[in-house]
Amino acid sequence: MSLQRDILSPVTTAGMLYPDLHTKIVQIAMPNMVSRQFFQPYVLRGSNSVTFPKQSGSTGAVVQRIAEGTEIPLDVTPYTSVNVVPYKIAHGFLITQETIEDSLIPVQADQLARAALRFANKIDKDCISAIGAGTGSSVAASGKSLAFDGTEFVISGSGGPGIGTYDIIDAKNKIEAYEYIPNTLLVHPYGKGHIEKLPHFTSLAHYGEPILQEGMIQVPGKFGDILGLDAFSSTNCPTGSAYVLSRGATTNILGQYSPMGMFVERRPMTTGIKPLIERDSVGIYVTARYAPVVLRGNTICAIASINVS
Repeated sequence: MSLQRDILSPVTTAGMLYPDLHTKIVQIAMPNMVSRQFFQPYVLRGSNSVTFPKQSGSTGAVVQRIAEGTEIPLDVTPYTSVNVVPYKIAHGFLITQETIEDSLIPVQADQLARAALRFANKIDKDCISAIGAGTGSSVAASGKSLAFDGTEFVISGSGGPGIGTYDIIDAKNKIEAYEYIPNTLLVHPYGKGHIEKLPHFTSLAHYGEPILQEGMIQVPGKFGDILGLDAFSSTNCPTGSAYVLSRGATTNILGQYSPMGMFVERRPMTTGIKPLIERDSVGIYVTARYAPVVLRGNTICAIASINVS
């Protein structure tokens, strides 16, 4: 069933169930959830909550050297826990019978897209809020960068320093100090404008290596790479902040994986349809139950006080 011609019709609504409608909503919403992909998915079944253990030990801990015959010390690594309870979000809209009868496809398509994008925005906002609340360290933006000729310069907004190469390096170092491997940068589109002016970003274009490789599937929100980081942009990221993340990779030689956080999902996006006879309309309802949670704050470093205007 094509989006252009058969959004809703008297024939398709007669059955009251509309499976293709759900597919369309998910197809529009999923590519716009930029920050959800930074979390490890966790499908919750048979309960309304889940508890995750959190290790509080040092990543640089070592075993002790002891004398002959002495008692062997026991590991006393402290653990805490976080209990996650998914919450529900919901949105509905009406399509009048006249809209269906008159085949006003652009109106139906717009209502469908708006509902899907509102869902995507809400989930993206919640994930970024969880990242901000769970941040383990931060650096203040200086805007300092290094040009190709070795001279320093400053990227600035009207109110002060923007985001520069040095800021990204400092944030990476904060994460690396805990033996995680930073691999992601998240900025607002205004901050993206600063990144795109940096030599370490534009050099890819200057020297012939395309920013988006031919044949690759485009990742939602990704606009390029800088200093070994996948660079993402989202309108839901605060304009004055950026985040450098490790999505879970560590420097452990065994390739240990320590996810930054979990996206706990109790109910995926679910679509329902109900004829509203008293309003001569069809009601379309979308719901979901989820909760994003950061488990390892040391995998995140915020770059704060960015002036982008």
